[in-house]
Parts: sequence; structure tokens; C-alpha cells
Amino acid sequence: MSEPLVRVRDLEKYYFENDSLLDRLLGREPESVKAVDGISFDIHEGETLGLVGESGCGKSTTGETLLDLREPTGGTVEFDGEDVYDADDHTEFRRRAQVVFQDPFSSLDPRMTAGEIIREPLVVHDVGTRAEREGRAADLMDRVGLSAAQVDRYPHEFSGGQRQRIGIARALALEPEFVVLDEPVSALDVSVQAQILNLLEDLQAEFGLTYLFIAHDLSVVRHISDRVAVMYLGRIVETGPVDEIFEEPKHPYTEALLESVPRADTSEHGRSVQTLQGDVPSPRNPPSGCHFRTRCPVVIPPADLDIAQEVYREVMDLRERLEAGELTPESARVLATGRSKRERPDPDAVVSALWETVDADLAGANRAALEDAFECLATDAQAGAVEALRERFESPCETRDPELGESTHPAACHRYDPPVATVRPPTQDAGSGAESDFTARRPADETAD
Repeated sequence: MSEPLVRVRDLEKYYFENDSLLDRLLGREPESVKAVDGISFDIHEGETLGLVGESGCGKSTTGETLLDLREPTGGTVEFDGEDVYDADDHTEFRRRAQVVFQDPFSSLDPRMTAGEIIREPLVVHDVGTRAEREGRAADLMDRVGLSAAQVDRYPHEFSGGQRQRIGIARALALEPEFVVLDEPVSALDVSVQAQILNLLEDLQAEFGLTYLFIAHDLSVVRHISDRVAVMYLGRIVETGPVDEIFEEPKHPYTEALLESVPRADTSEHGRSVQTLQGDVPSPRNPPSGCHFRTRCPVVIPPADLDIAQEVYREVMDLRERLEAGELTPESARVLATGRSKRERPDPDAVVSALWETVDADLAGANRAALEDAFECLATDAQAGAVEALRERFESPCETRDPELGESTHPAACHRYDPPVATVRPPTQDAGSGAESDFTARRPADETAD
């Protein structure tokens, strides 16, 4: 395979809070919001890479940082073999790489006509004479499905789809090789979306364009992309050819995204959609290890822990509530008394009340660990409760970041990149007697990607 046109390595974009001069004088530690947290990918000439994920996962920030519209915190971006961030003059890069923004209503200057908007890049880069620029603008208006007679109209005189066509024409004015398409159809009606997507495909074929197509609509991504990168909480968790991603997803997050897509097939009538549990964690304080573990339906238990997945997930949810301060000695006392947090019931009553909130079928050492945690909570030792559960139930997913491999379809998941097993003293506990879903789902001859 030829060298990629765009090579991104370990790209980071953090936004820092409590980082003003006053904060430093007061000794406050800056806090970082990790919008983009060390991602790597390649885009080859003439292809379309779709970048997908939930809102707020860092897709748009990735595109803007890649183009150096936002200053990166770390990492490198190479365009045609040249480091974008090391260049003293971005003039050449700006001519060869362009962007179409998400909102066609705010990305066009309302004080400029359509012709002026399209000609502006030519003016900035001093390309052609005035007559040549006007001719180029008229030609591009025709090419994107508008009329050259509309060049003197202002943005408010166009519909949303027409405005997006003007934005596309502006991006093509300098004949770029690479275009970042930041959710270019998300603000448009469905019928208009199809027109814009077909236009983008036609322009790519005509001009040999390379696209980074950012979107959260998976049906749109499948229609236009050659490869797909799936993003979650600032990280890429899976990449691969578009057909493989949609037909044989590997990462649990990708599976959940695809499961949520509405389907028109009559055989899907009455299908029960299994939605992801919990909220997306804050990028200010992302989970350790695998960022997806707090919502993952297949969290890996310690190697020597024989426990059913649904039971393990319930214990993990309980521990997360403890660590987040949602379950405290005070709230435990309320469970026992049903009244004031200030009442101090007998610790045994608190423990009994806590057991009533647990549906998990636990036995042996697993039950003893939960009992220890409840006793700590009943005696105001919240840290001890957390430690009791951590010591017994800590998942490998918490202690090591999964790595995105080098294959054509890698997934950043410990199911494909198994961590070193946690070593603990053996116990006689038989747990629930059920094999974990991780063990059951993984073939015996499976190797890491």
C-alpha cells in the first residue's frame, strides 16, 4: 500500500481549567478536559475515512486540530510526508487541505454574497485575476447544483441545503486534495442529505479528493466511507473497512452503536434494542484503563474469579457508586431507617438493608468480600468498603489501557489484546458456578490482533 496522504500519530487536544495566573498564585492545580486523547490513524489518497461516535466524543475537535485550526496539546500530523505543526508557513497546506463546517447557517458570513464567499479563498491566496475569480465562482456554483445567476444573493436568501452547497463550493475553490467534512449533512432534511452525499461522491470522483467524513449517523457513514474509525471519549476504539465494521464489529461500543440504528426490514418488527447503560463519563475525569468499561456489557473479571457476567456487572456498579460518593455511610443509614441521615441504627441493620439492594447470587469468598464492604460502610469506613471490593473484584479492564493493534481491523478491547492476569492467593470459592461471558465468547484459538 502506498504511503498515506494524512498520517496522524498520538494526537492530543486538552482544554485546561484552573490555569489562569490567579489560579497559579492561589496554588490551584490545573484540570484538563481530554477532548482528544492520543489517537492515531491514516487516510490514503482518494479514500474516505468515516469518523463516528456519540456527541461529545471529540470528533469535530479531531478534525479541527488535524487542520491546525486548534493548537494541539501533543502528537503529530503529517500531510503528504510533511509535518503540519512544524511548518513555518501554512500557506501551501491551507491550499491543499480544506474544511466544510457542520452548520450551514453560521459558517457563512451573512454580510457577503455567495460569490464573495466562494471567491474569498482565492483572494486570500492571491489566485487569478478578478475576472478569473468571478468565473471560478460561477463555475463552482454550477458544479455544486446552484445557478451562476445566484452569485449575488446573500446567505439568508438560500435554504439550508443550498447554503451547504455554497460551503462546499468555497472549500473547492483552491482545488484542494484533502477535505475535512464535519457533519456536513446533520443539519439538513433527509431528502437534502441524499443530494449532498451524492454531490460529495461525484466531486470526489471528478477531482480525486480525499475525505475525513465526521458524522454520528451510521447509515450516512456506511453510504459514503471506505473505512471507518469509531471514537469514544477522546479515543479511537475500532477501525476497519466499512463492510467489516458494519457486518462483524469487534468492540462492544461499536456493537451497541449498530444495535441502536433503526431498521426498516419487516423481520426486525418487535426487535428489542439493548441500549447502553449509564452515562458517558466526563472527559475531565475519564475512567482508568478502558474508558468504556463503566458501560461495557462484557467487563472482564480477574482471571481466577469464576462469576457470571451479570453478577459481576452488578458488583462493579456498586463499587462505582461507592467510589463516586453516590453510596455513603449516610445514605446507607437512610436505607436502614427510612428517615434521617443523622440517626445511627445498629450496624447489623445497615448491613441487612444494603443486602436487600443486591440481586446478585454470591457465595463463598465473593459474598464475604461484599459483606466486608457493607460492614465497613455501616461503620463509616467508606474507603475500606471500596478497598474490600477492589481487592476481590478489580477488573483487568481498569488497570491497563487496551491498545489498538496494527491489523486491518483492530479493536482496542482486552478481548483481543488480553492483559496479564491478576495474581492473587487461591481461594476455595466456587462463585456462582457460571462461566464469565468473556471466557465463553472468546474462541480457544483466538490470538491478539
